[in-house]
Amino acid sequence: MTAEELDRRIAEVSKTIFHYCVTRTPTREEAEDLSQDILYEIIRSSGNIRDDNALYAFMWGVADNVYKQWCRKRGRRQYLELTEDIPAEEEKPSFDGEENEDIHRLRRELTLLSERHRRATILYYIHRKSCAEIAKQLSVSESMVKYLLFKSRKLLKEGMYMERRFGTLSYDPKTLIPLYCGDGPNYFWDFMQSKIRQNIVSACYNDALTPQQISLETGIPLPYLDDEIKALADKKILVAEGPRYKTNIIIITADCRSEMDTASEDCRRRIADGMAAYLEAELTAYQQLGFAGSHFSDNTLRWQLLIPLFRAIEPFDGFMELDIPETGWGGRACQWCVEATASETPQYMFNFCQLDSARGDRVMFYDYLPKPYGDHHDLFGKPRYVNILCDIARGDDAKLGEYDLEAVAELIRLGYVRKEGDGFAVNMPVYTAEQYARVQSMAETYAATVLKPTLDKLHETAVSVLSQHTPKHLREQVEVVAFMEKHTSAVSLPALCLIEEGHLIPNWHAGEMPTTYIVLNG
Repeated sequence: MTAEELDRRIAEVSKTIFHYCVTRTPTREEAEDLSQDILYEIIRSSGNIRDDNALYAFMWGVADNVYKQWCRKRGRRQYLELTEDIPAEEEKPSFDGEENEDIHRLRRELTLLSERHRRATILYYIHRKSCAEIAKQLSVSESMVKYLLFKSRKLLKEGMYMERRFGTLSYDPKTLIPLYCGDGPNYFWDFMQSKIRQNIVSACYNDALTPQQISLETGIPLPYLDDEIKALADKKILVAEGPRYKTNIIIITADCRSEMDTASEDCRRRIADGMAAYLEAELTAYQQLGFAGSHFSDNTLRWQLLIPLFRAIEPFDGFMELDIPETGWGGRACQWCVEATASETPQYMFNFCQLDSARGDRVMFYDYLPKPYGDHHDLFGKPRYVNILCDIARGDDAKLGEYDLEAVAELIRLGYVRKEGDGFAVNMPVYTAEQYARVQSMAETYAATVLKPTLDKLHETAVSVLSQHTPKHLREQVEVVAFMEKHTSAVSLPALCLIEEGHLIPNWHAGEMPTTYIVLNG
């Protein structure tokens, strides 16, 4: 039997079914409930009808069974009815006591219905639309509308007698810091700035939840969550598990971070001491390499000498060899979040980025986040600026045209370039490929010999602690996230020790960029 034929046959018998229910129930409202139950069961079980001519016998068999179940339920429990007499918002009378509490609960339960059930219910009961009108608006059949209304009434009635408890996130929401390393632009950062998205992800971290459970946990009505849950699932930050959702990225909670910091304190101290010793041992040899900018202030050179060591400690070049998941934006990247705390200690002090010019020169950024100066966002997505900056670094500024001078003026304003005689010069070190290879070799050798035992122990500690705080379905990501957390435990926090002890000074020399440099291609 086709769906259209079933709709027609059910429409023919609906009045008969309703009359059957009227003779067996004390009120019209209960008759409507029972008839909808019967019609729903007929539609749901219609696939069991082997012969179209047996529909009526099948229908009365279903009606008899549903009526018996209805009698048993009614004997055990009394329901507050949702009738068609619900007035519009502006017409609602003022209730006191128990009736007012019932209205409050009804509104609560409406916010927990799924989108289609909620829309059908509101259109029918509040906006007084007919089933035919609702079917047209929702692009479904009238039988589906009747099913949605039946199911909604059932859910609402059951929910009215439930004790709903809002979760901790409803009054104490979390703030998450979204972190990213991998291919392409960091869309994840902007996407996860929404406080609602952050708390949906937090709610689903340890337990897979239905949208209704997410609503209760966060204290946010479901109509405001539907699109956010869908967006998070589309970007693979949530994954569906039947009707439930679970978080698909690791969250380093405040408890996890505290435990990691405590367990790694001795390692961080040894790394900071090793960095200080490296500065004292190699600063003179570094300056004698003769790169452009080797005359800069002692503090700038200290920063510049340490940056290749930072990169050797957290080797981004080997990052893509790890088992990195694909993101919802395409490409492969490690995406994770860290719970923000009231601690004044800056956990994330640096951000690395490399921009290449058309000639293969590299502008290297190691953004020092507490001081937004020489930040890669100045030039990210602006290849013309990168090309002009590298041309000036090469000494080719005489070739700049009138059109280029506007970009040069902006580079001067941002602090990357200065006027020098009849030409221009850059405010950062410039290395030849050979000079930079020497700097890298110094850093990598020191990291691999002096620091490696401590770094290995630090990584093992991070993996161990993080595994204990990570849900089972996310543990395959622990190794990658622990690798990326070296950015904090082996670089940011030891660097903070160096700043506190005066080895590095964050008050930089005017006209110098201590964390940005250029490497020329040949």
